[in-house]
Amino acid sequence: MAGKSTKKRTMACKICKKIYMDSPCPQHGDSHMSDEWFGFLIINDTENSIIAKTAGITEPGRYAIKVR
Repeated sequence: MAGKSTKKRTMACKICKKIYMDSPCPQHGDSHMSDEWFGFLIINDTENSIIAKTAGITEPGRYAIKVR
């Protein structure tokens, strides 16, 4: 039986590197999304996270380390 796959695609924005499931980046749109990304960070507390400060992350979420 042929049909569309219901598997969700995980995409990352090439600009802000935030990871989304089946939806475009609300800030940068669909044209900047890529499914070629590697590694990820989960940031919960941006104010007390040294990693968030180093990476320039200002809001909680999942972020790709590298996006192509």
